[in-house]
Parts: sequence; C-alpha cells; structure tokens
Amino acid sequence: MALQRNKKWILIIIGLAVVGAGTYLYMNKNTKQQASAPQEKITEIKKGTIRSTVSGTSQFEARDIQNVIAPADGTIKRMNLTRNQAVKKGDVLLEISDLTQEITLQEAQVNLQQLENDLNDLLTQQSNMKIYTPRSGILTLGSNLETGSSVNKTSRIATISDQTILSAKLPFLLDDATQFSIGDSIDLTVDGFNLTKTATVDSISNQIKSDPSGGKLLEVEIKVKNDGTLTSGMKVKGKAKLGSRTVESTDRGTLDYVDVETVLANTSGTIKELKLKNGNYITKGDLIVTVVNDTLQKDINTKQAAVDRQKNTINSLQEKFNKLTITAPFDGVFSTDFANKKSNVLASYPVGSTVEVNTLFGAVASLDYMQLPIQVDELDLPNVKTGLKATVKVDSLPNKIFEGEVIQVSTVGTTTNGVTFFDVVISVKNTSELRYGMTATSEIIFQDKKDIITLPIEALQQQQGKRYVTLQNPDGTREDKHEVKIGIRNKTDIEITDGLKAGDKVVIPLRQQKTQNASQADIDRIRQQFQQSGAAGGQAGPGGGAGNPPGAGGGGTQRSGGGGR
Repeated sequence: MALQRNKKWILIIIGLAVVGAGTYLYMNKNTKQQASAPQEKITEIKKGTIRSTVSGTSQFEARDIQNVIAPADGTIKRMNLTRNQAVKKGDVLLEISDLTQEITLQEAQVNLQQLENDLNDLLTQQSNMKIYTPRSGILTLGSNLETGSSVNKTSRIATISDQTILSAKLPFLLDDATQFSIGDSIDLTVDGFNLTKTATVDSISNQIKSDPSGGKLLEVEIKVKNDGTLTSGMKVKGKAKLGSRTVESTDRGTLDYVDVETVLANTSGTIKELKLKNGNYITKGDLIVTVVNDTLQKDINTKQAAVDRQKNTINSLQEKFNKLTITAPFDGVFSTDFANKKSNVLASYPVGSTVEVNTLFGAVASLDYMQLPIQVDELDLPNVKTGLKATVKVDSLPNKIFEGEVIQVSTVGTTTNGVTFFDVVISVKNTSELRYGMTATSEIIFQDKKDIITLPIEALQQQQGKRYVTLQNPDGTREDKHEVKIGIRNKTDIEITDGLKAGDKVVIPLRQQKTQNASQADIDRIRQQFQQSGAAGGQAGPGGGAGNPPGAGGGGTQRSGGGGR
C-alpha cells in the first residue's frame, strides 16, 4: 500500500516537472516571438479632417411658446378662442373684466388730474411774480395797493382803460327815443367846459323808466371818440334833430371808458416793488409790480413729486388693466392641449362666466422654429457654447437632415447615478415637416477642420512644454526630436500647425506597449493553466495533499476597462 502511495507521489512530481518544462518551453518560445515582433511603425503624413461632436436624443418643443393665463379674478368679457386655431400677432384672444381694477384706475386718473391742476397753478403763480400791463391805456391801481401789501391770486392789481372811445347813457322821452336809429348823431355838451362833441347812437334800451313828473323815459347809449379832451367821469348832455324838431336828453349822463381790462395778481405773495402810479398812461408790456413768495418753489417741488408718484401708480395700474386684454404674442397656433389634452377647458368659460387668477386656457406656439433640449455630460460641457452648429436627424424622417444651432447652455446640472448632465437647447428652423413631440437626435459640432495636417496622437512626444516627433528623412536618417506645433485634436488624431507637411514620414514607437501587453496576456494565460492543473491535483490526494488547499483553485481577477464618459 505504501509502495503504491509512493509511486503515486512520484507520478505527481514527474507530472509537475513536465508541466514546468512545458511552461518554460512555451514562455521561451513566446519570448522569441516577441523579440521578432516589430518595435515601431512608420507612417506617412497626410492631410485629413478632425471633427468632434456631442450628441443627444430628445423630443421637439416649440421654441417660442406662451401660456394664455387669466391675469386676475374677474368675468369673461370677450372670448375669441377655440380649442385649436391659427392666430396672428396682436389678435385679441380674450378679455377679462375686473370692476375693482377699473374703479381704482379711474380714481387714480382723477387724482392725477387734480394734482396736475394744482401744479400748473403754482407754476402760473411763479411766472406771474412780475406783473406787466396787457395793453396800453390809463392805469387805475387797486385800492390800498402799496409796497409790502399781501396779494393772492384774485387780488385786483389795477385796471387799464382804453381812452380812445368813451360812452354814456342819456335818458330821452319815450316818444323821442323810439324814433332814434343806431348810428344817428347826437351833439354832446360837457358840464363845466365849453366843449361840444358829436356822438353816435350805439343802442336803445327797451326798459321803460319814469321821471319825477311821471313821464316815460328810455335810455339811449352813445359812444364818442376822444380827441384827448375828454376823460372818464365827465357829465354830458345830448341834443339831436328829429325831423324839424330838436330834442334833448332829460338829464345828464356820465362818460366812461368803453374798453376796460382788469389786471389780477394771479399769484400769492408780498408786493416788493410798485413801479407805476395811479392815472399814468401806460403802454403794453410795462412792469406794474414785483411780487415775492419765499415758499412757492418748495410748494412746486412738493407738488411735482406728488405728480410723479401718482403717474407711477397709474402706470402700474394701467399695466395691470391692459393685461386683462390678452393678445397673441406672435403668429402661431393656439391650442388648449397645452392645458389639458383630454378635454376642452374653454367649455367652462363662456362669456359672462367668472374666472380665477392663473387659470390656464392653453398656449400660443410659433411653429416657425422648433427646439430640441438634449442632455450633455459634464465632461463634454466645456466644448459646448451658444452659436455652435448642429445636425439634427428625426426618427420619423429618416432621409432628412436638419440644420440647427445651440441657443442655450444650462449652468445648473442634474446628477443621476453619480453622473452630472447639463441641458443644452438646439434651435431648428421648421420646414413645416416638424411636429411638437417628434423624437430627434442632434450632433453638436464643436470641432470641424478639413484639409489639415493630422498625426496619430501616439506619435507625439512631450518634454519641457514642447512637442516632438521622430522624423525619418528621405535619406533614411532620423531626427529624434523634431519640434512641432499642435492645434485641435480628437481621441485618435491631432492637428499639426507647424513642423510637418504632407508626405513627411514619422516613426511611431510600438515595442514597449506591444511587449508589455503580450507578456501580461501570456502570464495570465499560463497562470490560469497552472491553477487549473493544481486544482485537479488537489482533488487527488487526501486533504489536498501536495496540491492546492481546498478552494484554492479557480479563475484569475476580472478587470473592467475604464473609459471616458
């Protein structure tokens, strides 16, 4: 029994020796094969294209869309909407009546009008601090008017009388007065003066008066041109011929100026200076008095501020009131589907019905441009900017490619399963084929250079901030550190902006990478074979014997390749 066990151990040792010898021969053979493998590759420089894109898939939305929302509680005054309809910019869609807003706006407008009237009155007072004569004539100053007197807007400063024409009322007997005609001449005599003037009949009263003896009289108003000898207050008597008879007025009349203008202060304050005297003949534009008011400017500033505040209040109220009339913001299509796809929300809001603020009726969408919101990985985000061009392919239109443009890049990301994405919006001009909700894929082109010198990235070396390649000259010699300048790149190629031209040949070293990769693969494969053999041996002997301990057999470690997202 012991002899059989010893024979078995001898066989196991021999087997291990054979396996070891085989492994040595295998590895030695593989080493020779690796040694004979090519250690470098020579590539010829050509012109090519480097293009880099970021892509994403989503559903189309209308780029320009505006919800139609009730701006306030109120009553539907006008409703011009149906469930689906085309609209033009400026079309009135609906109008809401809010009685509270209307009353508040009207009251504010009345208040503003009063404030503006008050302000204009103060400004008028300010412009009247110097009071000038409005016409030429004889000046009669107001009573008790002197320097230091207080005046207000209605204070009478003076009267100015035109002395070129005077008038008087003369009483004639009824029978005589009724025979006068407008324009008839009447001779006047002036009491106290040896003067005779000719006047004309201007009007005849129709009110009969009585004299002390009971005779019936009518007043005849006459006008007389003043040659400078007449003045207001003179007493005159009239005489005229009626056919063969001469008739006289029964009493005297008092001459008075016909054209008299009263000058009011139209301001408040104190008279600082009185320039003219009573009875002076003045010409139009002469300064009569100067008034001062120390608080007027402050009153103007206060009232102006009140007017400005009230205007701001009205603008705010008017803006809210205008929003009660909702118009189409642009040409497009209105649909209630944006509010509720299953039912027509307009059915609940006929004219006259009440509505609550923020009630959504639907939306107006312009279909001239569509937008595609896609998600971009945070690693690609630095390459994406507004204005970049994009190509868009629509699932339901497989033979069409649409041109797009990035119009929005989000600055706030969304993290899912440890990966952060940012929303990027692409705008696409609609050719009437695109519909809301269609699925499409967009490729954003952030690098696209054609006809440029390109080089495989592995051929590039870097040292002390400079880039080099190994250049093989036409005569077979090599320049190990031939400096180049680079431009854009993608995952495999890089642009050479200076240092190489088409037709140049560059050496790409391969030995280190190939040898390491091959030997590691060989080692893993040999280790797996060894482990499988050891597992079999372990099962043959009791308790594992010379083989691996129980459970020691099995496969090697599994590595998952890491890649950029």
